[in-house]
Order: sequence, then structure tokens, then C-alpha cells
Amino acid sequence: AIIAPGNLEDMLNYSRFYKQKGINYIFDPGQTLPILSGEQLTEMITGSMIFISNDYELELTMEKTSLTLEQIIKKTDTIITTIAEHGCTIIKSDGNTINVPSVKVKAVVEPTGAGDAFRAGLIKGLIIDKTNIEHAAKLGATSAAYCVETSGTQHYSFNLKEYKTRFKEAFNIEPF
Repeated sequence: AIIAPGNLEDMLNYSRFYKQKGINYIFDPGQTLPILSGEQLTEMITGSMIFISNDYELELTMEKTSLTLEQIIKKTDTIITTIAEHGCTIIKSDGNTINVPSVKVKAVVEPTGAGDAFRAGLIKGLIIDKTNIEHAAKLGATSAAYCVETSGTQHYSFNLKEYKTRFKEAFNIEPF
């Protein structure tokens, strides 16, 4: 499951429900960060499979919760931080850190929506194999590349053949 920006009460209730039922979830506070309290953030991070944010959102999370990165990783299995054209950093609770580069784009037209496109690819990868977060993040990076090349947050498109080719060119492996 994923907890994405929405009604604050629902976000908290989903977090509690998923933990109670033993359901893995991704916590993505996104644009709700400014209105979430430090306590609410900490509660939803705690027990999540993945806490995902961009670099600014991670800094704001640490400020609001008074938690260090080392303290946050003790509350979740994985932290994924997207860093625009620099790709993303994956920090695992076992101490392993993985940097995934962004996929080369033809031209940056509009970055709005790239985070959502990244999450779509990430989730597809986790559905394929929830243990290979690095590969899932590479799928996310590939999806995000299509988004930033297009005006409008959801106006990009690709077919499977194009996607596979682009992924292989970027990472020198097959996507699926």
C-alpha cells in the first residue's frame, strides 16, 4: 500500500490500519508535510516499509520531528530520497546506501509530476520483486525521465518497447 498526500485523519488511520494488519506500506507525505506535526510524521514513518521524499522534504521532516537521518532509518526499513536530476539515494536499515542515477533526458521541459512518475515506476518494480528496491528505483527513474520531457504532469506516454530500450541504455540491464 502507499500513503500519499490526502486527508490527514485518513493518512493516520491508514498507517495504523496497515501496521495492525501487517501490511507493508510506503509513506509519502509530499505536500502535506507543512501541515503534519512532528508527532504525526513520526507515527506514520514508524513501521513503514519505505519512507519516500525529495531532498527538501527530508530536511523538513528532520526539522519537524527533531530526528536525525540515523534515527529515522531505525523507524522504517528504507528511506528513498529523490534528488531531481541527480537521481535518488536509497538508505536501508541494514546500513547499505545505494545511489541510483537519473536517466538522461532529451530536454527538461517541465519537472512537475516527475516525483509521481518516479513513484509509479518504483511501485511497478516492487510489485515485480519487493526485495529489489534498487531495480524498482531504476524503473522509477526511467518513468520520471519521460515526465520531465513533456509539458503537463500526466501528458507523457511511452510504449513497452521504448521503455525497455531506454531502461537498458541507462542501466545496461533488462527492466523485466
